[in-house]
Amino acid sequence: MKISIRYKLMIGFLFIFCIGYAVMSFYLNKAVVDTNNSMIKRSLLSFQKELFLHVEQYFELEDISMDDTSFENHANDFAEKLSSKIEARVIAYSRKGDFLADTANANGIILNYEDLDNENKDIGYEDLRMATEDISSFVVVPVKDKYLVVYTSPILGIGERIGIVRCILDYSEVFSSSKDLLNMINTLVLIIFGTILLFMILLSKKISSPIEKLTKATKKIGEGEFDVKIDVDSNDEVGELAKSFVKMNKQIKQQIDIIAFDRDNLRKIEGFRKAFFDNITHEMKTPLTIISGYCQILIDQNFEDPQFLQKSVRKIKRESENMHKMVLQLLEASKEKSSTTIRDTEKINLSQVVDSACKDMKIKADKYQIFIKREIEENIVTIGNSAELRRVVINLLDNSIKYGDVHSNITVKLFTEGEDCHITIEDKGKGIPTDKLHKIFKRFYRINQSDFVETEGYGLGLDIVKEIIDKHHGEIKISSTEQMGTTVWIKIPQNVYKTETSV
Repeated sequence: MKISIRYKLMIGFLFIFCIGYAVMSFYLNKAVVDTNNSMIKRSLLSFQKELFLHVEQYFELEDISMDDTSFENHANDFAEKLSSKIEARVIAYSRKGDFLADTANANGIILNYEDLDNENKDIGYEDLRMATEDISSFVVVPVKDKYLVVYTSPILGIGERIGIVRCILDYSEVFSSSKDLLNMINTLVLIIFGTILLFMILLSKKISSPIEKLTKATKKIGEGEFDVKIDVDSNDEVGELAKSFVKMNKQIKQQIDIIAFDRDNLRKIEGFRKAFFDNITHEMKTPLTIISGYCQILIDQNFEDPQFLQKSVRKIKRESENMHKMVLQLLEASKEKSSTTIRDTEKINLSQVVDSACKDMKIKADKYQIFIKREIEENIVTIGNSAELRRVVINLLDNSIKYGDVHSNITVKLFTEGEDCHITIEDKGKGIPTDKLHKIFKRFYRINQSDFVETEGYGLGLDIVKEIIDKHHGEIKISSTEQMGTTVWIKIPQNVYKTETSV
């Protein structure tokens, strides 16, 4: 049998109402009982002090020694006088719990006097047993319209128990007030829960009605009828659901556009693949330039200096190895998509890295009569990836040569300041337009100006530089003035040390 959501909500609300009311009533009753017990305990503490005072006064006035024998011999007189003092029934017992006297002449049976119809059983003797262990206790006994508290306490003489008394106290007024209060609270809770239940039933109807309309509309769409109108006048979540449903219906009609979008995505993927190979081409160009430069020198001139020949071969070998590493890293990067950590970190001499990069780019700079001026603080050691930091300097120098003026200077500085290591590269050239400075770190972005010394490239260099600096937790900034030149500032966080200089 199919049950609608409306009736499910009503049944659920009714169940919650019953459980909530039962739990609330239980805890209210428990709270009243705990409160009454707490009041009785505080009252009995005061009563206990008064009781002990009357006991001491009795033995002093009657000039009787406080021992168990005297207590047993004067039990009836003691019980009567104590009862008149505290205005309550008193039952006296020996130190072992044997009955001695009862001011109600009921032989110690608690309910025989108050419950004439014998509707309640007697309360037992657990309190007497506790009194024989020198522990005071009380028991609440409901009898018809009355509430009695049976307080049992040992009577202590000089260093030992001489007897036990039971005092039957009437606390009906306290319990009657609590009972009236509890009934009033229960009635109020019932009214509140009933009102909430009625509200929930009306709310369930309001919620379920639009959902039923949406269900019918869904069936029609499933049958191929897309021109469905949904009349839901609501500004809440259900109304939002109806609006979303209408939008969804419209989107179903636009599947052809989604197919076209997927086609464009495939084209983008192809573009990314091409960009990856462009990146490889760009990164291989610099080491190939250095290798080509040394090879051209060796071919054009007949060198008899074995040291220069050996130096050239080492340079060519090193750049070949760098190129090999670069290809492997680019392939790895294409698999991982992105990386935010530095790989293969080590303690490196940053001064040597920067100086070596400047010397390697000197060949290309000489081609355009550009002089690389080095102001490098010696022996700056940091933690990082030497190959990546070298690529940063080479890429920036390559840009400065490419976009600098012929017969100009490029100044490279390396120094420490505070907790940071700073690299600046300043060139003299056409500069970068102010409105294009914020785009230069974007991949594949290039400034098209025909009067630069070199115009080839794919706009990947600065993007790669920024990624490397970011992985070293550094910062890179570029300022430029048209017709004046460009300055690049790089700051790498500390981890900077001074190496020891041997003599």
